[in-house]
Amino acid sequence: MKTIYRYISYELLKLISISFLLFLFVILVDRASTIAETILGQGVSFFEFLSVLMKGLPAFFGIVIPISFVISVLILFIQMENNNELVALKSCGVSVKQISVPVFLMGFVFSIFSFYSLMFLAPKSNVAMKKELEELLKKKITMSISPKNFSSNFPGVTFYVEKVFPQKGLIENFMVSLQKKSKLLTIFGKKGTLRTVGDTVFLDIYNGSAQLINWKKPKEFKLLKFKDYTVELYRFSKKEKFSAEKYKTLFQLIRDNSVEGKTELLKRTCLSLSPLIVGILAFSIAVSLPRGSMGVGIAFGLLLIVVYYVIYTLSKKFAVKWGAPSVALLPDILFGILAAAGYYGAVKEKLSLNTGLRW
Repeated sequence: MKTIYRYISYELLKLISISFLLFLFVILVDRASTIAETILGQGVSFFEFLSVLMKGLPAFFGIVIPISFVISVLILFIQMENNNELVALKSCGVSVKQISVPVFLMGFVFSIFSFYSLMFLAPKSNVAMKKELEELLKKKITMSISPKNFSSNFPGVTFYVEKVFPQKGLIENFMVSLQKKSKLLTIFGKKGTLRTVGDTVFLDIYNGSAQLINWKKPKEFKLLKFKDYTVELYRFSKKEKFSAEKYKTLFQLIRDNSVEGKTELLKRTCLSLSPLIVGILAFSIAVSLPRGSMGVGIAFGLLLIVVYYVIYTLSKKFAVKWGAPSVALLPDILFGILAAAGYYGAVKEKLSLNTGLRW
């Protein structure tokens, strides 16, 4: 049996590695295009862009691991069925229950990996990525200003700019509106330079005018014209608290007594168990499909993943809405029941999925 277990484990690891890299590449391409639209062409170098991308990548490990494991289990055992390997094993007295042992063990191991990724790697990755983007924003202050569009890249500050020169931090023919408490300052200028000194963003304006209105005292409206003027736009917080749930690690979530914190903790725990639970269901389906059903099997796998994540997303929303964090465990409860029933049917050879389709 050790030889059989080694063979199944080795083949499964190969498929998981390929699937993991493939799905990670797909996410990487999607993520890269989103980040590139924001920062490339704004004076940000390719290596800075790559640094942001790499720091954000570990946040997806906890999602990619379950998907890779489920798809790999389906492909491996459908392939073994097509090659008559399962028939040969059964004829030698090896039961489906014995064949499933590597799936249980590896499902447990990858659930631990997924748990660690979701509880530690993902929060740290989110924090690192936000810090990196903030540092880039400090250095390339025009990064989020779009020409001929209204842009609000700082709280209470709105820009409208005709031309932007990111490399120099220069803007031309612009309007900037600053809302501070009851006062509204609207500045119009032909040229301006954005610069950062320490944690403070300044705008140097050349040949412009300003309108200042105090909503509490509207009669004190002021109109100013000037050749040179410098205004403080924004001051970055020196210490980011990262209070959102997605930035919190396991121990921080345990100390968080809010509904959102408890829901986040159970949600991540639920997802981390999915390789084991959904993997067993995928195994049960794979050994119960007729030969030549590779396409149907993969379609089943993708359907399982989609349904799981739909329930997973909805359960989180309802858990917060109803103030019942335990609702976040609904996907694993439902799929756990399906996995137990499917595995029992597969072991007893009572589960037969004759779809009538062979791709």
